[in-house]
Amino acid sequence: MLVQRVLGIFLVIAILPPSLAALPADDLQSASEASKIAFVLVTEPGAAGLEQAQHVIKDAMSRVDQSVMIELNRADIANASLVAKYRLAGAPVPLILVFASNGAIAGGNLAAKLTSEQLVNMVPSPKKAEVLEALQAGQAIFLTASGKEMSTKSEILNICAAACGQMKGKSRSIAIDMGDKKEASFLKELGIKLQSAEPVTVVINGQGQVTGKFNGAANVGTLVQAATKKAGGCCPPSSGKTCGPTSKKKGE
Repeated sequence: MLVQRVLGIFLVIAILPPSLAALPADDLQSASEASKIAFVLVTEPGAAGLEQAQHVIKDAMSRVDQSVMIELNRADIANASLVAKYRLAGAPVPLILVFASNGAIAGGNLAAKLTSEQLVNMVPSPKKAEVLEALQAGQAIFLTASGKEMSTKSEILNICAAACGQMKGKSRSIAIDMGDKKEASFLKELGIKLQSAEPVTVVINGQGQVTGKFNGAANVGTLVQAATKKAGGCCPPSSGKTCGPTSKKKGE
């Protein structure tokens, strides 16, 4: 009887429609909770190039620790919320999206235009993932890069914390170690020189525009002003470009 009951349970699972058997939204949530990178393959019935897209993702996964592949059929009504959230209704498919280990979307493109190496390069560093998460929550960012031996580090982080307090939940302070090899590419992307003699604070507004860069300390009011400024034409950290204002010295 027990064997028959177990077989019956497996049979019920096997005949469940895909929308009930496993939801991509749940898989994404599980990946985030387990701090895994998620490669999401967006498809629909009849889409060409599906096998090649799967191959590209699997190759990328072999080079990215703690990663998973999730397939999202946008024609399935059960996925309507994800389709709306990421504006996938009119996008060409197959499409591959990359989600950071904290659940923030980090990039994506048509599967036919992507190599596994490009997918791997889309995976953000831990601190860049924090920045992307904040931006997607509409928060401005005070990102302070410093070396372990820099004596003014604590002072500057306190100033950033005070600026966050003035913005009442609309900003986030993120500290990054200049010596962290995992963050070297991100620091370069932000135009931060590892040879800096003092901490560097980059201000990014809620639209993802770099609106300030300060060598050493800056006063709270200056940071808040930069965080609420709109800089036409500037690019978010995920763009791979740096186009913020030139660095400023303390007191400027």
